[in-house]
Amino acid sequence: MKEGKDIDKLFKDGLGNPDLPFNDLDWDNLEERLHPKPKRRVVPVVWLAAVAGIAAMLLIVFLLVKPLDNQPDANKVVKTDKGEKNNPKPENNASKATETPLKQNDGMVNKDSAVVTTNEAGRSHLVEKNILTDTDAPKLAFVEPANTNLLANKVYQPALSTAIDPVTFKDQNLIASVAIGKPQPFKEPVLKKKPRLVLSILAAPDLTSVQKSGTSNLSGGFGVEATYILSKKLSVTTGATYAKKIYDSDFSLYRPNTNYVFKIIPSNIHANCDVIDIPLNVNYKVFGNSRNAISVSTGLSSYLMLKEKYSYSYDGAYQGPQEYEVRGRNQHYLGIANIGVEFQHKINNNLSISAKPFMKIPLTDIGYGNSRLSSTGVAVSVNMNLFGKGN
Repeated sequence: MKEGKDIDKLFKDGLGNPDLPFNDLDWDNLEERLHPKPKRRVVPVVWLAAVAGIAAMLLIVFLLVKPLDNQPDANKVVKTDKGEKNNPKPENNASKATETPLKQNDGMVNKDSAVVTTNEAGRSHLVEKNILTDTDAPKLAFVEPANTNLLANKVYQPALSTAIDPVTFKDQNLIASVAIGKPQPFKEPVLKKKPRLVLSILAAPDLTSVQKSGTSNLSGGFGVEATYILSKKLSVTTGATYAKKIYDSDFSLYRPNTNYVFKIIPSNIHANCDVIDIPLNVNYKVFGNSRNAISVSTGLSSYLMLKEKYSYSYDGAYQGPQEYEVRGRNQHYLGIANIGVEFQHKINNNLSISAKPFMKIPLTDIGYGNSRLSSTGVAVSVNMNLFGKGN
């Protein structure tokens, strides 16, 4: 019983002082549920737009398309034939004016109340006549000139003519001369081209050696050349180059034209020669465009030996003559063959640069020692076009 009394007390205390939260919005929501308001039916916007579009289309059709009842009465031009074809005498047109009441939807329509008249030449004209009677009804006054037929309810079909009216040229004297004999052929004007001359400044390092010696020495030269352009592909080059020819050779390949006899035979010869090289080459262009060109060249060179200095080396302790020098005693005209390939790059119409690998092959013995002297190198040049534009 005690436990039961405790439970009763617990419920009594809890319900006697309840701590419940109060919110006015909850009572408002409860009132809306108890007394709901009737909902209004909302018409979709799409239906309203469709109805407005249909109404606009009906209004446009009503304004643009007029009913047939509002059109004015069509005026008819009535053909009246009085038999004037058989009457040769012309009569007064005013006396033949007849009045014809207007009818609707019959024949040709004339809204401006016009009358068709025909002149003597048979050409039609429209003459406007509005005649008002006592009944205020418009009528047509049809004028019938003599010897004419009025056309109504007929389609005019003009006759087509192929006759050509000649055009008259006023105040023009046109005279045609007849050519006698064979016409002379047209000769194109011949333009004389200025000769093209290209000036080149070059430097040509090379390796010089005596054939069968097996050793080569670095040599080189610099000079000036001139190239004369014969055609788009063919040209001729000449000039002068100061060159150093330095080489080493075995004494067995040294064969001077002298009666001197060495007591002790040298083992080696060292030569240092100053040479003027005068080439005469023919060039042929195998490829060319606006900027680059490739040419092959061949020809002959002349060596003018300015100074030749020979040094001798010995193997043993005994030493013989050490040096021998020759000046201006040997000239070899067209004694060296030239072969080369030139690669040219054009900078502008008057300036270009080129690189030319070359070989010089001796056709005769060169110098005081009668050695077979050959050279292989690359000539680098700057070319200036003196006359005319580049091809």
